[in-house]
Amino acid sequence: MLTRYMYSIIVNAYYDGLFKLLCDGDLVGRFWGIVDLLDKDGRLILRMPDGCLLDMDSFDPVILAETWLHEIHYLGFDLTNWFVLDIGAFVGDTALYYAKRGAFVVAVEPLPNHYEFMMKNLGLNPDLKPRIVPINAAVAGEDGSMDVKYSGGIDSGASVYYTTSRFTARVRTMKLSTLIKELEGMGIDINKFKVRVLKADCKGCEYEIVNDDALRLFDILKIEYSGHIVNQTYHVLKEKLEAMGFRCRAWAHNDVTLKIGLDRYGTFTCIKQGVLVQ
Repeated sequence: MLTRYMYSIIVNAYYDGLFKLLCDGDLVGRFWGIVDLLDKDGRLILRMPDGCLLDMDSFDPVILAETWLHEIHYLGFDLTNWFVLDIGAFVGDTALYYAKRGAFVVAVEPLPNHYEFMMKNLGLNPDLKPRIVPINAAVAGEDGSMDVKYSGGIDSGASVYYTTSRFTARVRTMKLSTLIKELEGMGIDINKFKVRVLKADCKGCEYEIVNDDALRLFDILKIEYSGHIVNQTYHVLKEKLEAMGFRCRAWAHNDVTLKIGLDRYGTFTCIKQGVLVQ
């Protein structure tokens, strides 16, 4: 059964010319010409261009378009022996995207409903699941707990800093350095990997993470910064990251960046000086 939200997405996409009804075996239709909607024994599944499968109920058109159409998370064709720490893993889209290309991924997501969808999506991809370690927590400036605010269902904009969201969820928090120690306790030594990547999309927490010296363990950073919700600009991040030895560039990953201004919202791609990547 489709929820009203998912039904509205399909109908609106159809009338916008972004969804084509096909009804060919288990193939129900196709979004954007390349994302298949499948009916697997009454369960609607999305098949991405690279073959990754997602539960239809976890479908966020903007986020999935960013990941698989615009490929804003691209790091390379072959990520074998790469480590990716995915902070703000949402429903597992980026974790699956990186694992599909060979990376070992630790996917950190605080909201219980997002985490539940991530586990469902990992289950749909048994070939990739062994390379993904899911963790239900938030990375922040302190160990403890905090309230994350969200609007209900799946909410890619959920943040501890919003004041107008309808719902709150009390979640566990840990510092980046604490998370690294926990991974070591699980037998995961990030230093054994060829390249270490930190991807963060946590709607404000990046201004806390940047104060943790554990960032120095990483070779590449891909940080979506949301300075507009914490009254900060990208200059604060840039200065601290460059002091750690990273070379950074800020870029607009969507049209919203151009409306808000790149100084307050966008993405940093940073590479540690002296590191050679493909």
